[in-house]
Amino acid sequence: MTFKLDPSNSEQLSWPRFLAFSIICIATVITLVNPSSTQELSIAQRAVFWLFQVSALLLIMQTMQLGLQKFSPFFKWPLIAQLALSGFLGAVLFVPIGIWLDRILGLDEATVTLPQSWYLEFLEELAFVSPPALSAWLGLNAIRLRGAIGLFQTRGLPVAKTDETGTQDTSSPVNQSGSDEIKSGSLKLPFVASLPPPLGADLVALSAELHYTRVYTILGQALILYPFGRAIEELKEAGYPGVQVHRSHWVAQNHILQKKRLNSRGFLQMDTGLKIPVSRRRKNDLSQVL
Repeated sequence: MTFKLDPSNSEQLSWPRFLAFSIICIATVITLVNPSSTQELSIAQRAVFWLFQVSALLLIMQTMQLGLQKFSPFFKWPLIAQLALSGFLGAVLFVPIGIWLDRILGLDEATVTLPQSWYLEFLEELAFVSPPALSAWLGLNAIRLRGAIGLFQTRGLPVAKTDETGTQDTSSPVNQSGSDEIKSGSLKLPFVASLPPPLGADLVALSAELHYTRVYTILGQALILYPFGRAIEELKEAGYPGVQVHRSHWVAQNHILQKKRLNSRGFLQMDTGLKIPVSRRRKNDLSQVL
């Protein structure tokens, strides 16, 4: 089965929304399973407890991933290595929170053994927390990557003017500005190499989704595990015609619809039907290329 994404659909489920939805689902499942550690709590108390636990854990992991991506060597690692490290470090930072919360609510199990030193207690809790936590983190990212990387559009391409013989009108600014070397796939950038080959290298826009970057091309879109800021730097270094119009969005100059002005809602209309928001402080940058 081949899944297809419409490049004009700007309402694709983003990673932040997917993460929030996953947190709610995981917390709900654990609440209903009712593990022994929280059996003394009411269902409402369990729901709040596990929602806080799961939220804290995954948000710490997310923060670690964003922080590590700022280091140049890290984002060049294999995907599984990046996620495993950020997940493990997130679990390490979460353990003190988990221990503190258990003690506050009196959920730490009574023991008849001799008191443990703090580091033994820490290691014991880490050994208990890290396997399921790391599995959840890797699993969520695997689901998202499996459902996003490699999904491409094979129909519903942007409308282009054609003459009576059915050939594409190359006189339009959009078609003229897409250089032959870009369309031939000679754009050799690390983040472009992460795209599925069917998407090509004729970029339309980039959007940041936390530690992911959603890349739109004339043929579709894909979600890649790559720092948005680094991708923008690579485009600038390569001299690719485009402009960052928002802290989380970049657009290719040759795909701005008619290269005119923003609509009343403060969104930029691309020639694929995609709408990209423009921040006020970036309007001056945009006006220089329109």
